[in-house]
Amino acid sequence: MYEAIGYRHAAATAHPLATRAAAGVLRAGGTAVDAAIAANAVLAVTQPDACGPGGDLFALVYTRGSGAIQAYLAAGPAGSRADRQKLRERFDRIPPRSAMAVTVPGAVRGWELMHLRHGRMAWRDLFEPASEIADRGYPITRKVAESLALAETFADEALLAAFLPSGPPKPGSLLQHPQLAATLRAIGKHGADWYYEGPFAKALAETLAASGGFVTVQDMSAFRAEEAIPLKATYRGRTVWVTPPPSQGVALLLELRILEGFQPAADSYEDPRWLHLSVEAKRRAFLLRDRLLSDPAATPRDWQALLADETIQTARADIDETMSRLPSGAILPGDTTFLCTVDAEGNACALVQSLYMGVGSGVMVPGYGVHLQNRGCYFSLEDDHPNSLAPGKRTAHTLMAALVTERDELVAALGTMGGDGQPQTLLQVLSRIYDFGEEIDGAVSAPRWLDGGLGPPGLQLEADLAQVAAELQARGHAVQVGARRMHAMGHAQAIVRRPDGLWRATADPRGDGIGWAE
Repeated sequence: MYEAIGYRHAAATAHPLATRAAAGVLRAGGTAVDAAIAANAVLAVTQPDACGPGGDLFALVYTRGSGAIQAYLAAGPAGSRADRQKLRERFDRIPPRSAMAVTVPGAVRGWELMHLRHGRMAWRDLFEPASEIADRGYPITRKVAESLALAETFADEALLAAFLPSGPPKPGSLLQHPQLAATLRAIGKHGADWYYEGPFAKALAETLAASGGFVTVQDMSAFRAEEAIPLKATYRGRTVWVTPPPSQGVALLLELRILEGFQPAADSYEDPRWLHLSVEAKRRAFLLRDRLLSDPAATPRDWQALLADETIQTARADIDETMSRLPSGAILPGDTTFLCTVDAEGNACALVQSLYMGVGSGVMVPGYGVHLQNRGCYFSLEDDHPNSLAPGKRTAHTLMAALVTERDELVAALGTMGGDGQPQTLLQVLSRIYDFGEEIDGAVSAPRWLDGGLGPPGLQLEADLAQVAAELQARGHAVQVGARRMHAMGHAQAIVRRPDGLWRATADPRGDGIGWAE
């Protein structure tokens, strides 16, 4: 069952065991943040291709009553040994499946800070469901099996021993991960300092140094997650909140602000004119994103001002309703996981966590069962690029989470996996809901487009949009029609509050997740 409806609390994650863990915490009186941390820890076990303590994290937390929304940024920087000039002498870009692409993993510090601010249950207890699953094993899904099979071509010895001891796993086979179970229990018992300042940090630094990586013990111990002010914009009378830079959440707000200047002329999102306008809004938003997005600590910028009318009107005026005037830009894929929770008090958490590309860098810290992200390959090696690599700098991030409010009351929490596709998926879901009145389950499961494609740049349509391909081609789009419910189109999760007060929790049928509410 992908969807559930209830009065008190709700959760939606990308795996049934993670949703069950969140439900157990909420039933026991835990907060939305408690439930999110427990679910994320389970996903580290059951979605090892997509997330884990070796990756980064972004989140939004909504506090009912005050209506306050806080962003949490747990994105680690490049290591202090990173040298852009030396890398450029050897490569056009940082090799994604290598120790050179590993940045400081931020997720565990993110869990720590969020729990400090919003947790109620004992920290240690939040990691026990995940540790038990890792010890006892779980049947892996087809998607995870396929991702792990691909890792055979780039994974190091420790990762192969953990995930592919007898070759590529089969869907449904039992995967046990006792080393990760022990690591999660150690984090629960000793706290995040054990991960960043203890023997694990030393083992991580030694592993990377032996393979040409840049992260040191000092880089690990110096890292802290941070609280930040989210970005916001209105769309059709609602306020949409997103994680701020280095998250790409601003791209979604730019898309929505540009699209809001047009009015639907049909009763379906799948009207070719509206699809064309949506794609054109995305392209202009991404031009701004790609030109400006970087670590705000390195390049301070008033991002809220970027969403002001002058910038939006200029981008909107550049759109021709009858013909595309911008080509598709190339995009990068990403395996990520998104989850959202609402507790009995009406507080909510939207959390996105990732290793970036499937199974990340392919590097695992021996003895600890933690494989590391390859987020560093998103850096540019060009000197004048805003997202150029530098020691201690965070890269621009595809990770983003979103909340929607009306008059300070939460009405939706949503997000998706999918790398550069994340703002595109959320644009479509939100437009279906607020422009065409679709229910959240229909908006999440409906056919999608992805601009940029994963091959030659173009506008990729799922098979159920094939009927509009000719009309979009006539408007100048290079259209490619794919299969139904494609993995590349993202796996969205969402919780929406109905006008009658019921929570509706939905997981994308493209993935393995479920929604829960009661």
